[in-house]
Amino acid sequence: MNRPIFLFFSIFIIMALSNAIVPVLPQLSDDLSFQTLIFSAYFFGAMISTLPSGVASDKFGQPVMIRFSLMLTLISGILILTLTDPVDLLIWRFIEGIGAGMFVSSGLSWIGYQPDNLKNTGFFMASLNLGLLCGLIGSGWLAQITSNILLGVVIFTVLSGLLLIISVFIRMQRFGTQKLMDASLLARETGSQVIREYPLWISVIVLLGSTGYVQAVFPELSGSPVHEVSTVLAAMNFATIITSLLTPYLKIEPVILIRVSALVIVPLLFSFLIAPVIVLIMGGVAGLIMVSQVAYLASAEEHQGIAMGLYSTCSYAGMTFLPAIGGFLISLFSFEFASFIIALGAIITAIIIGRCSCRGFDIHGKGA
Repeated sequence: MNRPIFLFFSIFIIMALSNAIVPVLPQLSDDLSFQTLIFSAYFFGAMISTLPSGVASDKFGQPVMIRFSLMLTLISGILILTLTDPVDLLIWRFIEGIGAGMFVSSGLSWIGYQPDNLKNTGFFMASLNLGLLCGLIGSGWLAQITSNILLGVVIFTVLSGLLLIISVFIRMQRFGTQKLMDASLLARETGSQVIREYPLWISVIVLLGSTGYVQAVFPELSGSPVHEVSTVLAAMNFATIITSLLTPYLKIEPVILIRVSALVIVPLLFSFLIAPVIVLIMGGVAGLIMVSQVAYLASAEEHQGIAMGLYSTCSYAGMTFLPAIGGFLISLFSFEFASFIIALGAIITAIIIGRCSCRGFDIHGKGA
């Protein structure tokens, strides 16, 4: 079996399952703040698991982590289906997030060692966003026509179980170092990457977190009906899919593309409530950013497990904290002030992104 295709389909199912609960959150709890907790529990689990999972991918190999992440995804789906108390859902969503974070780190680590990593990264990110889109639209549609609010969870849980079975029977090649790395060496390399690539980590948190800010405040501030909000946000994911697939063909240096994207985001942060098309542009820019960031790391860092673990941690941190910070600033001051603070972060990112101090390492021998 073509391994990238297996990874693409797996991340599609994992992301679809993660979003399958979102359209029916009002049916699970009447408390908006508790709904937000249920939503955030997943991202928190993913955030804390991605870096350890990336390190473990270098230490134990990507196949082990991929299979274990699929097992956690299956278990979390089953637990969600046994739901009797919404409070329990916080724990099940947390476990689900851990499984997703593990898969993202180990999957991107595997892809990072491939000669055509840029194109595969585009397909991976497109599959991820397509899963989010299908989970959101598909589960809401199934709940509406069948009155079974968890039918989407059932379908994607069954599919995750099939993927786990397939992963057991197919041979998955390990890439990267072929010997177990000493724990102290892993710790030193992780710390070194944090310092060496700090401008990139800031760009991941700020720029991807900015897209989360848009998604979080658009439903409330746009004043649009629920079905229109769902359509716009789903279309935002679709725009990300398109640009994720197109980015590898642009032939532009990743650092330049990240800098330009950061500057493009600035006016969008102030105007996305004016017209849905601006939200779509934001989604398109997100695809450019994600593929460019991963492409840079693939050519700049030798230990892809650590690099992709840090990348995933920062991306989930941005999606967790920037929407919360933005919402808090809006409640205290105004939408314009919140957007100004986040836009300031994007401008700073555009200024410092060229200061990354990579090793000049190229896993494909092309030179950094």
